[in-house]
Amino acid sequence: MPRSLEITETHRALIARLVASHYLNKSVRRQELLLYLTERVLEHEVDEIHEQEVGSRVFGRSTNYDTATDNIVRVHASMLRKRLEQYFSQEGASEPVILELPKGNYAPIFYKRRETEPVTPIFLEPPLLTGQPRRWAVPVLAVLLTVSACSTVWLLWRRPANVTHQTRPTVDLFWSQVFRPDRPVDIVLDDAAVGLYQDLTGRSLTLSEYFDRDYLRRLPGTAAAASIDERLASSIVLRRHTSYSSVSFLWKLAESAPPDYRRATLHFAREYSFRDLKANNALLVGNSRTNLWIEPFEQKLGLRWEYDSNAEVFVPKDIWNSGKLISPTPVSANSIEPHEGYFGVALVPNLTGTGTVLMVSGTGGSAMNAGMDFLSNEASVLELRHRLPGGAKEFPKFEALIKVTGRSKLPKDAVIVICRELRG
Repeated sequence: MPRSLEITETHRALIARLVASHYLNKSVRRQELLLYLTERVLEHEVDEIHEQEVGSRVFGRSTNYDTATDNIVRVHASMLRKRLEQYFSQEGASEPVILELPKGNYAPIFYKRRETEPVTPIFLEPPLLTGQPRRWAVPVLAVLLTVSACSTVWLLWRRPANVTHQTRPTVDLFWSQVFRPDRPVDIVLDDAAVGLYQDLTGRSLTLSEYFDRDYLRRLPGTAAAASIDERLASSIVLRRHTSYSSVSFLWKLAESAPPDYRRATLHFAREYSFRDLKANNALLVGNSRTNLWIEPFEQKLGLRWEYDSNAEVFVPKDIWNSGKLISPTPVSANSIEPHEGYFGVALVPNLTGTGTVLMVSGTGGSAMNAGMDFLSNEASVLELRHRLPGGAKEFPKFEALIKVTGRSKLPKDAVIVICRELRG
C-alpha cells in the first residue's frame, strides 16, 4: 500500500484540479463524494471511513440504513475510483502526487508518483477533440482561489489566540449562550455562489431544494429560462465561495475570542445538515439568500434582508413595522457625511429548542466588522441588555438592528435602531 504523505497545500490544489476536470465536473454527486472524503482526511486526519458514514453524510441516507440492500455508496465510489484512474493516466499524467481511493475503505490516500510508473491510457468516455476550448481553465482557477480562501479562513480560525483578557461580564454572558463547554458549536459560513446563482436566474431557492440539491437537477431548465449558458450557471453554482463580509466577521470573532470559541467547528453552508442544526448550538453568518439555514427561523423574526439595487447591497426590512427597506444613505461625490451601514443580530432557539442559534447579517464587510466590535464592547452589549426584559440574567431570545458608520470603528458611534424579544 502506498505511503501517505504529509498534507500540504499541494494536495488541496490537486483536489481542486480533480473537481474541475472534465472527468468529474459532469457529476455533482461524485464531486461531493470526493470533497467529503478528502476533507475527512485533510481536516480530521482520519485513516478509515466507513460506507454507512458516507451514505448518511453525502447521500442523505439515515444513520443506520442497511448497506447490504442499498449500494449507492459502492456504485458512486467505484465510478469515482475509475475517474481518478483516468485522470492520472491522461490529463494528470504529469502530477507528482497521486490520489487513490482504496477498496474496502473510503479514506483517500496520497502518494508520490514513482518515476518509472507507467502511464496506461484509460478511456471511459471520448476525449476532448483537438482544438476544443479548454472549458475547465476558468473553473480550475475559481476552485483554486476558493480552496485558497477556505484554507486561509481555516488558518486564521485555528491560529493561536493572542487576546488580552478584559473584564467584560455582559459580553461574556452574551457569548456564553452560544459558545458553551457542554455543547458542540457550529459556525456556518454563507454560500455566496448560490446567492449569485439566484440573482442571475431570478429564482429564489428554498432550504429543502438547497439541502436535497434539487436545484442542481433542474439546472438546465432554469438556465435556459433565464437565457444563461448552462455551463456558466453550473460553474457558478458549484463553486465554494463565501463572502468577504463573512470572513471579516470571522476574523473579528477570532480576535475577540469569546469563551470556549475554540470548541467551534467551521462549516460551509452547502455541507451543513438538519441533524447538526437540531442537536448543536450554531452561529449562522449571512442572510437567508446566501445562508439558507436561516430560513427555518425567519417566522420568529421581523427583520428580513433583501437586495437593494440602488445601494447595491443587502439591506434590512422590518416586516413588523412599516415593511419598507431600511437602506443606507447613498454616498455622493460631494458628501462629507459618513456612509451608513446596518448590522443585524438575532438569538433564537435551535430547531429542537435544546440549544441556541446566533444569526448575524450586515450590509457589507465594514458593517459586519463594526457589528462584531459592538458585540465585543462591554458598554454596547450592556446597553443592548438593558433594552431587553429579564434584568441581569441570560439574554432572552431577541433580534436587534444596529446602525453603524463606515468611517468610525468605535462602538460608541453605533446606534441601536431595533431591539426586541422574539414573538412566539
